[in-house]
Parts: sequence; structure tokens; C-alpha cells
Amino acid sequence: MELVILHSNDTHGHLLPIPTPSGETLGGYARRSTFVKRQRARHPNLLLLDAGDLYQGSRFWHAFHGAPDIQLMNLLEYDAVTLGNHDTDKGSELLAERINEARFSWLSANMTFPDDHVLFDQWRPFVIKAFEGVRVGIFGLTVDAMELFPEDFRDHVTVMQEVEAAAKMVDILRDQVDLLVMLSHLGHIGDCAVAESVSGIDVIIGGHSHTPLERVHEVNETPIVRAIVGTTQMGKLTFLAAPGRRALLQSYELIPIDDTYENDPIVAAEVERWVEQLPPTTVLGQLATALDTRTEVKTLAESTAGNFFADALKYYFSDEVDLTFVHMGTVRGDRIYGPGDFTNHDLSEYHPFDNPPMLMEINAPQLKVILERGVSDLPRAVGVFLSHAGLKVTVDPSRQPQVIDQDRPRLKTHGQRVLSAEFNGQAVDFRDASQTFRVAMDGYMGRGGAGYRIVRAARNVRQAPLGAGRIIEQYLRECSPVSTDLGGRIIFANDSEANANGRG
Repeated sequence: MELVILHSNDTHGHLLPIPTPSGETLGGYARRSTFVKRQRARHPNLLLLDAGDLYQGSRFWHAFHGAPDIQLMNLLEYDAVTLGNHDTDKGSELLAERINEARFSWLSANMTFPDDHVLFDQWRPFVIKAFEGVRVGIFGLTVDAMELFPEDFRDHVTVMQEVEAAAKMVDILRDQVDLLVMLSHLGHIGDCAVAESVSGIDVIIGGHSHTPLERVHEVNETPIVRAIVGTTQMGKLTFLAAPGRRALLQSYELIPIDDTYENDPIVAAEVERWVEQLPPTTVLGQLATALDTRTEVKTLAESTAGNFFADALKYYFSDEVDLTFVHMGTVRGDRIYGPGDFTNHDLSEYHPFDNPPMLMEINAPQLKVILERGVSDLPRAVGVFLSHAGLKVTVDPSRQPQVIDQDRPRLKTHGQRVLSAEFNGQAVDFRDASQTFRVAMDGYMGRGGAGYRIVRAARNVRQAPLGAGRIIEQYLRECSPVSTDLGGRIIFANDSEANANGRG
């Protein structure tokens, strides 16, 4: 028999279609529903899965804290989702409320809570589904970086190491099922680490990393797949299966959710019901330069999306700081904004977190470590990529990258990709610990997140009195129309095109 799995990940509250540079739109839950219904009509043996981060990241999140997303997923009849780190952002009480509203299974095999906690027994390690005698086992894994979780979650959770948890699930499930699926919110590196160490998984459906895999990525004969952030595409896996025989992967494709899929009227009405309850739209200011927040643009080279944020911090803190830094994981939206009006709803998508920035003093050797971290994952499009204001940095991505020991807070390899940096027209001597800089950075990075652990050794650390979103709002109100320069802050050795144009 033919068995089909449709999968999504990192939807982040994007309920509505988004505009494209061509003027068309992509995605939206109403179109996603039509796509799923058409697939179910063709393939009666079908699973609908999601790899986590369902709702945080849009205007709907700020207004309704995930309620519409759960209702829409119920309407689409999802079978199972894996817990994502951002699903916990408003704390354990709200997460428990959302889980109890869901008519699908929540999964995480590596995170458990004591029996007196509100999240005790709120999800399962795995679920088994049956189709015409074919048994499908699905287990979930959640990224175990505790800095990604709120305090009331991380202070009570017991976490099993990801590879250990995967091996345990294979031991429990492999002999019970014909198809074993790991539904993962680990990110690409974590997925590959599990595949390298654990045999017996038939497919890893990934999330957390916001870059799609256009083709199957195979590690140790284990296929890894992942769709893009938002609702603009879905993944489709087709297996040949029979009871008592291990299923075989026949095909994999990523399918764009474009205007060939009309809106499902029932789902469209539900979306509109929530739209009508949103706060009114307010214009904060104007963009003279478009901000391209697509992952493949903002994380591979200097971008207007990153420079705009760094410039907003520099404007607000003015003479208090020499440099500002923004890691691209804190810039969201995955679309192009402007030129033109920039609204409160745009801001809630562009930067949905609003953590207060952190200010501190670092020396030149610490600056080198920070800059190396920012380019360590190139050419992969990953959110650690760093934008900044106040520096001109030359890098060579072909050289040795910085490597972080994931188990202990230290560097395995310091990295040699950052060739030079200029501050106020003068070369920075990365060996000179007496040269210091006053810096501001986004709040998550400023607490050592995204691998920027070196900032924990900084001096004179303090938190800004205002959230980053309010700082950006003030920048727009006082400086519109805002023109963001591009092309002179990050120089790639021997890459004239990137140096001239950035990526967006």
C-alpha cells in the first residue's frame, strides 16, 4: 500500500498568506487546508504532522497567544506535533492550556516533568498509528538548549540527551512498527547527530532550523527532510508499506501553497473571525529601503533587515555605545517589508520577542570571538549570523570556522574566518585586551544565547530599560523615512557580488 506523510514546521503564527516580490501571495491556513484535503482525497492512508513552533511570531501571537493556531490545526485534523521551544514562550500554564485545547497528540520523548507540575503527562514520548494493518510509530524530540526556554519551564524539566532519547525510542518501537518516524525540533545539526549515532529510524522530519531541505539529506542511510518556515509550503513523503515489512521511501517533495489552492471557506471564516479581533493597524513610520527578512537572505550576508535593527539600537543608545549587534535569529517575518508604511503588525512579525537589549563592555579578543561566531555556520543559512553597526569586518568563509563544544561552555576551535575589523577607520588589534568597546546587543544574544557564550565574561553588564520592539518603534517615529545602507559592513574576501549588493 501507499502511505503518505504531509509535514510542516515552524509555522510561527503565520495564519495569512504573505506577499511575494512578484505581487502574488503564498501560504495561509485556508490554502493549506485545501491542499491537505486534496491530498487526503488522493491518498486515504495519510498522516499530517508538524515539527513544532506552532504559534509564536506574528500579530496573532501577541493578541491571542496561540489560541487561533490550535483551532485551525484542529480543523485541518493534524495527527501529531512535536513540542518546539517557542511553544513554551508564555510559560507552562499557557502551554498546558493550549495542549488541552488540541485534538492532536503532542510529543516529546526527551522532556518530562514531576507529577506536581502543570505539564506532567501533558505530552507523550510517542504515538502509534495504524493504516490497513501497517503500523507507524512517531516519536518527538525537542531541542535541549535550556536558554531557549522560560524560567518556569527550565527550572522543573528533566531533559534526556537527544541521542540517548532517540536510541531509547528505537529500542521500544522498532519491533512494533513498520515505519518509524522521528518528528524533530532539534535543528539540522541535532538531526544529523541523531542519524549519525542511532540506526533504525526510517525518516527524520525536522524543524527548528528555518531553511528547507529541497532534497532528502541522508546521514548514515537515514533520510532527513524539512519544510520552510510559515505556511508557504508543505513537505510530502510517499512510502511503500505492507504489514510486517519495513516501509520504503519512494519520493519526497516540497510543494508550494500558492494560488492554485483556493481558500477553504470553513477555515477562511475561522481565520477572519480572529482577524476581526486584532488590534487596529497603526502606522509607526516609513521605510525608504525594503527590509528582506527571508532566511536565505538575512543569514548569508549583510542585509537591510539586520542593519535596520542594529541602526535602531545605535540610534537609541547613541553615545552610550560604540557598537551594536543583532543575531539574525531574532529577526523574523520571512518576507519583504516596504518600501512604504511599516505598521505595528509588521513590527510584531519582524521582531516578535521584544526582549530588552543588553549593554556591556567587551575587549578586542572577546570581539573576535563574537565576530567568529557570527560567520561560523556559513554557508548554511542559520540564525547565528550577525549584523552590526559601527564596524567594517572582512571575512573569508573558506577558512576554519569557530566550533563550539555543545556539551560544555567552551570553544573547540577558535576560528580563522574573520580577517580584520575596522572601528572609526582604525584596524582593531584582536590581541589587545586593553582595547575595549561599549556594546549593545539583542537580549537573547546578550544573555549568551545562540552560542554567544563569550558575552557572559563581559564587564559592566546591564539590561536596557526598554524592549527592542519599543526601541525600533521610537526609531521609526523619529527618523522616518528610514533609509538603511547596505554593502559596507561585512566584506567577503574574493566575493565582489556579495560585497557590492549584500543579499537584500
